[in-house]
Parts: sequence; structure tokens; C-alpha cells
Amino acid sequence: MSSGNITGGCQCGAVRYFLSKAPNMVYTCHCSNCRRASSSAFNVSCLVAAESFNLEQGQLARIVWMVGNNIKRYGEFCGDCGVRIRHGSDPNDGIYAVRGGTLDDQKYAQPVAHIWLSSAAGWFIPPADDLCFETQPDNNSDIEALYKKRFGDLA
Repeated sequence: MSSGNITGGCQCGAVRYFLSKAPNMVYTCHCSNCRRASSSAFNVSCLVAAESFNLEQGQLARIVWMVGNNIKRYGEFCGDCGVRIRHGSDPNDGIYAVRGGTLDDQKYAQPVAHIWLSSAAGWFIPPADDLCFETQPDNNSDIEALYKKRFGDLA
């Protein structure tokens, strides 16, 4: 592992990974599935190219579910402590949504957008300069552009 990699892992230390590239974008998801999976008001998703994710230690267990138009989604987690590490789609679209809380350096987990606000906790107020979407955005280009504008120096 080179010193330029971004590292992360689970709570118990059984799973360790590194990213060879910084996230393309970071957002919070307020859908009921993400809230339940994260045991919190929202989940922080760091979208990374699949080829940049490298499992360094341990094994990931998997849970699978269907969404929308029969799209298969999965979540992968530490089988020992249960911490969610990443999410993806099957067939794989080349992107993983790495859980922001699993990154060792939280500067890479700063969200610039909030999706599924129609399901958000009533007390949540997004920052005024972040992008907001009531549901799933049609595409992520605006989120990616804002993330690059704010944090392009992290790449």
C-alpha cells in the first residue's frame, strides 16, 4: 500500500481496505433503507470507482435487496462486528458507495448534497449551500461538480 492511499475499515478491525483514488462525490441519503442500515438519521455515501477499492484484510459478508424497477442492490459489511462498508448494484455499474464513517480520514467524507429528503427526519435541516433532492436525482453530475469545486484538492 502506498502512502497516497485512503484507508478505512470496520469497528472491530477485522476488515481493512484502501482506496487508490479519492471519492468522486459525497452525499447523504435519507431514504428509509439507508436510515435503517446506518441506525441513524441518514447515511454518508462516498462514491468511488470500483477499481479503486482494495480489500486489504478480512472478508465482506453481503445482504441483497431489490429496489425500484427490479434493480438488485447489495450492502457489504464486516461479518464480525456488522459495520457496513460499501453498497453496490448487481450487475455492477463500476461504482461503490463506501460508507463515510468507515474512512480513517474524515476529510474525504464531507457531503455536498442530500438525497431522499422526502424521507428525512423532520428535525434535519440541510446546510444552505448544499444541493438538495426530494428523491433520487436523475443523475449525479451536479453533485459531482460541486464536490470537485469544493474539494478538488483532495483528489
